Amino acid sequence: MIIVGAGSAGKETSGILMQQTDEEIIFFDQINHENLIWNKFAVYSDFEVIKSFLTNNPEFCVAIGQPRKREKMFDLFLSFRAKPKNIISKNANLLSNIDDNGTIIQPGVCISYDVNIGKSCFIHANSVIGHRVKIGDFTNISPLCSIIGPCEIGNYSYIGAGSIIMPNITIGKKCHITPGSIVNKHLKDYETF
Repeated sequence: MIIVGAGSAGKETSGILMQQTDEEIIFFDQINHENLIWNKFAVYSDFEVIKSFLTNNPEFCVAIGQPRKREKMFDLFLSFRAKPKNIISKNANLLSNIDDNGTIIQPGVCISYDVNIGKSCFIHANSVIGHRVKIGDFTNISPLCSIIGPCEIGNYSYIGAGSIIMPNITIGKKCHITPGSIVNKHLKDYETF
């Protein structure tokens, strides 16, 4: 499997994957110049090497925190005919089926029923997502968030650490929720709370 991004998010994501499988992991990163992650996994920046690897194992996951960069790499790997794969901690509690769309779910996350998660989302440790929540593509849910359903969060939105989203709230696309917020009103696209 290829993890796109060899920074902090990539290292955390590979840690989750290593607990679940002995599958070969390689990293793709054009910015981070480490040769090995965990003194074990190679980091490549050459697309031809990556394309060669994809012929044997087409699975990938983008572990880059910034949503627009994550989307760019996600779309690039789809153009290589790669297949997005979720990386979900075995210590997460999920009552909803999550489509295999490259989402990363860290340890301690609880997801209730009828939750829909968009492409390549990043749900950080110990967050709770209540029933009938819809999360858009390339959204980041920081650690220790509580999203009390039902509600909807738009594409590319960022929910800061320790935030609480109250029931029946709609958050538009590219919204930014500052850490520790209690969101009790609807937010239009591009708003900060």
